[in-house]
Amino acid sequence: MTTHIRRPRVVLFNPRNAAKPKAVLPLSLLALGAVLDDVADWVLVDGNLEHDPLAAVDRALRDTEADVLGVTVMPGPQLKGAVPLTRTLKARYPALQVVWGGYFPTQHWDVALRADYVDLVVRGHGEIVFKEILERRASGQEVHDLPGLAYKHPHTGEAASNPLAPIPHPDDLPDLPYERIDLLRYVRPTVLGRRTLSHHSSYGCPFFCNFCAVVNMVGGRWLAQSAARTAAVTEYYVRAAGIDALEFFDNNFFVHQARVRDY
Repeated sequence: MTTHIRRPRVVLFNPRNAAKPKAVLPLSLLALGAVLDDVADWVLVDGNLEHDPLAAVDRALRDTEADVLGVTVMPGPQLKGAVPLTRTLKARYPALQVVWGGYFPTQHWDVALRADYVDLVVRGHGEIVFKEILERRASGQEVHDLPGLAYKHPHTGEAASNPLAPIPHPDDLPDLPYERIDLLRYVRPTVLGRRTLSHHSSYGCPFFCNFCAVVNMVGGRWLAQSAARTAAVTEYYVRAAGIDALEFFDNNFFVHQARVRDY
């Protein structure tokens, strides 16, 4: 028999992407948020929009009485910002569960888990895995058997990792919750146009280039959103933000020529 625990409250944090940060849509965290409404209350803090990211995350944790802090971490500037921020907040709130995800902890989960301020690592595409962590938290169940999870062994403290979880098909996931952010703050000029927003229309890449971090995350898989689904996102951007350009962040947009023609 399990003990009921309150509905999880989550802060999702996007560390700064550069010394002089650019306001680029935090698509990975929006993808997490899109699947969480049924299981948790969540807010998103984007360090690229904040003068003081640490103060902003701390305020969000206090205002929401959050149980969980989810942080997406790329190598480089995001890692540089994520380390001191999570270290400081874990020291202030020892009961806070800190979960890292993204390219760096996916590839270097053992390194991340050596830090006493990282409790769990979600490896690879984390939407479903992160949701299941929160579902189990709400019912008091253990999480250590979840695919795509790396963790500290409850008895030895040693870092351990389960195999990666299956990659969800993009068309099986809900639309991103753009209404939960100020979309207009992300409209920016680029070489493509004066009012540009970004989109991620496919996962992965079918090639095995030995220099590329994507290989270890997807193992040669490539899954694409339908042209109709991408068109709907584009139409929403035009209505809501008046864009005149769309920037794709796919790992490899041009894998399938017929798909590109459909777009």
